Amino acid sequence: GVQTCALPIWFVNPPMLSRREPGWIYKPSWDLPLIIFSAVLVPLPFLIAWAAQMTGWLNPEKTVDLINISVALLIGGPHLFSTITFTFLDSRFRSRHRAYIAMAFVLPAIVIYLGVYYYTALITFFFTWASIHVLHQIIYLTDCYRARNAYADRKWSRLVDYGLVMTALYPVGLYKMSLKLFHVGGVVLPYPDFLRPLQLPWLAGAVFAFFLVAWIAKTAVEFREGRASVPKTLLLSVTTVVSFCLPLGSNLDVLFQGYNTWHSFQYLFLLWLINRLRDQRGEIENGFVKRMVRQRGMGMYYLCFLAATGVIVLVTILVRAVTSLRADQSYFIVVLSVLLMHYYFDHFLFSHPQMVE
Repeated sequence: GVQTCALPIWFVNPPMLSRREPGWIYKPSWDLPLIIFSAVLVPLPFLIAWAAQMTGWLNPEKTVDLINISVALLIGGPHLFSTITFTFLDSRFRSRHRAYIAMAFVLPAIVIYLGVYYYTALITFFFTWASIHVLHQIIYLTDCYRARNAYADRKWSRLVDYGLVMTALYPVGLYKMSLKLFHVGGVVLPYPDFLRPLQLPWLAGAVFAFFLVAWIAKTAVEFREGRASVPKTLLLSVTTVVSFCLPLGSNLDVLFQGYNTWHSFQYLFLLWLINRLRDQRGEIENGFVKRMVRQRGMGMYYLCFLAATGVIVLVTILVRAVTSLRADQSYFIVVLSVLLMHYYFDHFLFSHPQMVE
């Protein structure tokens, strides 16, 4: 019954989906803890790493490995495999987007080639796409709130929202890259010398400042006129603080796993809700997906994708055992072969906010 709202993490009662509240993707008791204020997960990997080093439990290198493996296994892997519920396991998607699906299989070949011969290029490409992907999900969520709002946003207002999301991460991030302080996957992200005269960190800071001032001004007007979306404003506020402050820390590998944890957490529950809505609209034909999303809780849904993640772990161990690749190369070649396909398909999902209308 309604009492299950007190346990939003694992239970969403099917009849409740017909009682969604205007302006929210589902309702405040779901959106606030699972989509917006789940940003409290961002510092968790950093706190674990700090505690491990302060107690002498693990050295810095092993701590990073522990964080990467734990996040990938418990939340990152399940979130990326849940993408198959609206792609490979959806007959209508397969029939309508054959060429789009076929192109996805080019990505593992690119990953393997770069991972073996140009590992630094692979990690740089991965991080660039990963940061865009994480921010694209936030933009998608703002579009979902926009679609649920009673008042239509003007086009320029939407562009200001997008601009704020896409610029907050980069002023400090580019500055750290220019100082060769940006370590991801055991690699220092390159910052070519020919870019230094362009003063990109300062330029990124100026662009971010412009969008921040414009967003504050237009949001104040929207609230004064009674047109503002409260959840969208909260999400953008939290995201801006997280994106701008995150690169300020020293251990960027661990800090960005915090952003990944929040991103993956949001995605798991968002896809769960979208699939429940698709099922109610009669859009799911696959029997396995139907059984998963019609369960009272998310247990079966999560455990299936956790098992798939376990298979990836075994493949990684196998690649490490039968090749001369380093441990980090083996990990990223296997993981990114799947992860980049997930990014690729999400660009389709993130272009269709009507799925939550």
